[in-house]
Amino acid sequence: MLTYQKKPDSNVAEIIVDGKITDAEMDAVIASMKADFDAGTKLRLLQDIRTFEGMEPAAFFKDVRFGLALLKGVSHVAVVSDAQWVRMMAETAGRLSPAQIKVFERPRLEEARSWLASAT
Repeated sequence: MLTYQKKPDSNVAEIIVDGKITDAEMDAVIASMKADFDAGTKLRLLQDIRTFEGMEPAAFFKDVRFGLALLKGVSHVAVVSDAQWVRMMAETAGRLSPAQIKVFERPRLEEARSWLASAT
């Protein structure tokens, strides 16, 4: 499952990953994020990765292509996960990305939200 949530008056959005990501879910998230980018919103993004059981092939290729567009539209990313490999990938991406990326373990979810809310 892949979902995207953002309150209309906020520039903080949350993506939740819990299980396998379908192509239809990826399409819905990309459409929502594009609408926010088109509105001129510079997002602060929380990626809440609860479990990851892979993704459909079409979703994978869309994720790779859309990920490059994310670099321009996102200023801060908080990655929340207890999976060591996810945290390592996020820390590596943080060295290459213009967005500020910070990694949090699951018990620190509220701290991640606070960090995004106060980011400048």
